[in-house]
Amino acid sequence: MDTDMNRISDLNIYLTRMQRSILDKMFFMDKVFEPFKYVLDFGCANGELIKAMKPMFPDYEYAGYDISREMIEAARQNVPDSKFYDDWDRIDIPFEDSLINISSTIHEVYSYCDEKDIDIFWDRVFGSGFKYVTIRDMSYAQADDIPVRQEQLRVIRNSSCAEWLESFEQVWGRVETQRQLVHFLLKYKYTQNWDREVHENYFPFFTEELIKRIPDSYIPVYKDVFTLPYTSWQIRKDFGFELKDHTHIKLILERKD
Repeated sequence: MDTDMNRISDLNIYLTRMQRSILDKMFFMDKVFEPFKYVLDFGCANGELIKAMKPMFPDYEYAGYDISREMIEAARQNVPDSKFYDDWDRIDIPFEDSLINISSTIHEVYSYCDEKDIDIFWDRVFGSGFKYVTIRDMSYAQADDIPVRQEQLRVIRNSSCAEWLESFEQVWGRVETQRQLVHFLLKYKYTQNWDREVHENYFPFFTEELIKRIPDSYIPVYKDVFTLPYTSWQIRKDFGFELKDHTHIKLILERKD
C-alpha cells in the first residue's frame, strides 16, 4: 500500500467523520447466531468501534488490525484492554472462532493497493477460515447505473460546490452517469482532506461484482443496500433534492461447516 498517498492531512476530522456512523457499523451484532468468541476489526483506525462495542457486547474478546502504526498506537491508548496489530502475521487469535468485520475499508484497499496486495487482502478475508465475515462499505449497483439526472447535476453546477465538482471531474472525468454524480456527492463535504478524498475510488467495483466474489465456502445470511441517512440529509439541506440512489451495502457471510 502507498502510505504516502494514504496520508490524512487532518486526522481529527477524519476520525470524527468515522464516529458519526459508529452505531450503524455494529449492524451485525444482533444478526449472528452461531457461536464465536472473537471480533477482529479490520482497518480499526484508533479503535473507536471496538471501544463502543465492548460494553454493549461484553461476551466477546476484541482485536483490531490496521496497517497504520500511528493508528494502532492510538488504538492501544484508546482501548488498552484489547489487542491491536499492524502486522497480520502476528495476530494470535483463532480465526476459525472469530468474526472479521470490514467496515469502510474495501474501497481504501482498492484505492491504495496494487493488484498483488488486493489479492492478499481477499485471501486473508476468505481464506483464513473466519466463522463470520461482515462487510459494510460504499457500493453502487450496475443495474442502477443510468445516465446522470441532469436536474441534480445542474443544481450542483450552479451551487457554491461547483469548484469541488470541477476538481472531481479533473480526476474522474466529466460526470455523465448517476454513479459518477453519487460518487461526488459522497465526497463533497470532506474538503479538509480533499486531495486524499478526491483520489479515493469509493466505487471500485459494482455491487454485483462484490457478490460474485463470495466463495462457495460462505453463505450470505444478511444483505442490505441503502442510502446513508446522514448523506441524504446533507444533500437535501445543501441542494434541495432527495438522493434516492443506494450508496452502501451491508453483508453478513457465514462459513459453511
